[in-house]
Amino acid sequence: MLLRDFVHQMDAKTPQLSATLTVKDFVRFASLTAKVQQVAGESLRPTPAQTTAVMPFLISALLTQIPEHLMGELWRLAFTHLPGCDIDTSAALRLCGLSPDLTNKLPEQFLRAPLLICICCPEASALHIHSRLDGYLYDTDGTHAVQTVILCCSNPTCGTFYRPSYYTKDGFQIYYSQAMGREPNYLHIHCHFYMTCRLAYMFQVIQMLAHVSHFNLVNWYNQIFVEDTPIAHFDPNQKFTPSMSEEVCRDGLIIHSLMNHANRRGIHQAVTSTGNDSIRFDSAIQDHLGRLSAEGTLYCDHFCSSCVRITSQTDPETGETFYKSIRAVVTDGLTIGHYWCSASSEQLQDIAKRFGLPAPEGPCTNHLNSIND
Repeated sequence: MLLRDFVHQMDAKTPQLSATLTVKDFVRFASLTAKVQQVAGESLRPTPAQTTAVMPFLISALLTQIPEHLMGELWRLAFTHLPGCDIDTSAALRLCGLSPDLTNKLPEQFLRAPLLICICCPEASALHIHSRLDGYLYDTDGTHAVQTVILCCSNPTCGTFYRPSYYTKDGFQIYYSQAMGREPNYLHIHCHFYMTCRLAYMFQVIQMLAHVSHFNLVNWYNQIFVEDTPIAHFDPNQKFTPSMSEEVCRDGLIIHSLMNHANRRGIHQAVTSTGNDSIRFDSAIQDHLGRLSAEGTLYCDHFCSSCVRITSQTDPETGETFYKSIRAVVTDGLTIGHYWCSASSEQLQDIAKRFGLPAPEGPCTNHLNSIND
């Protein structure tokens, strides 16, 4: 049926509805009732004349000013058209948004900084779009295609760049605080990759309960959400993949943990914007541990990524290579089994040597008074 014919039908049968129904209310009504029909049609078996099963829900969910009796009239008029109105918008973006024949791609989300003006310039210059970067967001329901909108200060002498979770200035990567409007649901981890806070929390709980390494966390996530899932690529020849890497998992957990502490203290978290990702967070970790030592157990929550590693050793007699797990037992203020990290001093020194850190390295070398510290 043409929209024109539907309007004529409405004029003839319910002139009061035709005179009061807005386009917004009609679109919202059609979208919701189509989903209701698709989900509950076989069970509730609503009919054009029988609305008692669904009408209370529709009135509550739509929050519309349409009187109840007119809502029933709209239901009766639209009932036969509802099966064709249902569309999963999220699935449509996921399946078709990155089609090769589209000139302008439509990923599932566009991520950008929460600011409109530069906070580093005395003139408070406006921010302009500098570039766009394709990537993926890791969440508890799978991997989602996103696009990063990178902003820059319009003052050519400033040189400040703004990304969704942080801005870069003078060699530092400074994360937005909650007061600045930072998106609370995700953090920018690496160039192309993001991780949601709920996924980071789930990973930390898994590690706390079962001593699972980053390697195994990544294998589990990719097996469930990536390997057998048709995740679209932005370009057939793109250099990055939707699969989560061990580095993204490790650094994602570190960043989320550091940001949780910064939020509770009301401070800005800053790390160097250059250098190897495996060591550039070390100064921030050391600063947190210094605060922990000075402030007591109020901020005892910490996540020791350096201690959760798989190391290889060779038996000197047989030459056989075997693998050992160095596990952190202090996670979010809880210890499992004993009061200190299970890594030995020699193991921590070996880690420090391989990563160019001062020995002994590792935040879990201090004994705790009790398992509740």
